[in-house]
Parts: sequence; structure tokens; C-alpha cells
Amino acid sequence: MLFILAFTGPAITTGELLNGPVDSLGARQFDVALIKPASPSAPQHGRLTRMEALIETSPGQLTARNATLKELIEWAYSLEKYQVIGGPEWVDSVRFEVRGKAGAASRPELLLMLRPLLAERFSLASHRDAKNLPVYALVVAKGAKLKKYQGAEGAPLGVNRLGRNVNMADFAKYLTRLGNDLSVIDKTGLTGNYDLDLDMNRIMAAAGADSANPSIGSVFQATVDAIENIGLKLVRTEAPVEVLIVDHAERPSQN
Repeated sequence: MLFILAFTGPAITTGELLNGPVDSLGARQFDVALIKPASPSAPQHGRLTRMEALIETSPGQLTARNATLKELIEWAYSLEKYQVIGGPEWVDSVRFEVRGKAGAASRPELLLMLRPLLAERFSLASHRDAKNLPVYALVVAKGAKLKKYQGAEGAPLGVNRLGRNVNMADFAKYLTRLGNDLSVIDKTGLTGNYDLDLDMNRIMAAAGADSANPSIGSVFQATVDAIENIGLKLVRTEAPVEVLIVDHAERPSQN
């Protein structure tokens, strides 16, 4: 079984999250958009698949086949799951199919178009805030064996290796998306890029030692164990986290 875990998904852009209401007015809109309940037989998206593309796009077209309103908000506003708070209970359980078309718009443009669509069709109202929440701090342990990235002349990594030419801020984001709904923040103090050279085959084998289908929690823990072997570790603490609070949402109007 091959697992490809990439540094993908919505980027955390906290600069967008300042105190105050979320304003979707003036944003470019889809030329045509459809929202309907997802098929009961549609595949569910787990955390591993979420690291790929929950929302598929091609030039001018966006498709989300089995997404909750909370997931749509995450992608529309470049947020992680733990950053979206509040709203009625169904925002994280009822799933929808969403399709939109808009000329030759790019993926970033299409994701931005979700904002006015959610405001119009779900009557979404929300505001931004900052809350002190539990987080993991990524820190350097004593005896760390970290290798700086050596450029093209460096030794190539083998197949299914994770962490080539990566900076610590991006690696912290990767762990956030892989983890158990807590933010991971970079507190290593390290600058520049590194070759972490983590063996994904060993990580997945350790995660699935007791199961053919390892849980996301076991994959996360196996990854944490692997980074501890090279001198990185996670320390639980608290820190201000930018959040979006859902003040109001209604089930979507019919097309």
C-alpha cells in the first residue's frame, strides 16, 4: 500500500484573520453554481485524504462531492479545522455536493468564490477573533541530528521519504494537517531548509502494527516518534490562535 503524504491543503494565512466581521461583498462570484445534498453512497473524506484535494478544481471549474459546510469554510478562508468554531450542529455533519463554473478562473480564485456563495446560499455570517487554545510547539531536542539541505549536490532521498528541502514552518503546518486537530507551531528557532529524511514505509508500518487500516491518530503518533529520533519533538502548550466564529448558518436554498 502506497501512501503519499504531501505538504498540500489550505495554507494558514493568519494575516487575513483580523478582529471583525467577515465581509464577502465585492468578491468575484461563480457564473453558475449548484449545491445539493451529497449522495449517501459518496465516499467519506478522512484526514489522510483531506491532505490531498477535498475540493477538485480545473481551470474555471470547482467540484466538492462530499463536503460539510465547515470544510467548505476551511477551504474558502484558508483555515484548518481547529480554526473554525461555532455554528449549528449540522455544519460538521451534513454533507453537500458543490459545483461552480467561472470562465478560466484559477484554483485560488475559485476557492475565493466560495465565500460569497456560502454567504448567499447558506446565509453564512461569521466574525474573526483570536483565542488562547491548546497547541503543540515544535522544538529542537538535545542531541538533534538535523541535516541542512545541501542543494542539488546533496544525496537524493529514497522512495517514500518525507521531508526533503523543507523549512520548519512548513513542516509544522504539515504536522497540523496530519494531527489531532491541534495547531503545531514552529518554535525551533531554525532558519533555512533541512532534509529530514523520514521513512514513510516505517512510519506507516508502525502506525498499522495492530491494524490493516491505521487511524490518523496512529499515523500522527508514529510520525511524532520518527521525528523524535532525529531530534525534534512536540511540547503541548497554549498560544493565541486566529479563529473564525460562525454566528449564523442555514441549510442551503434549493437550486
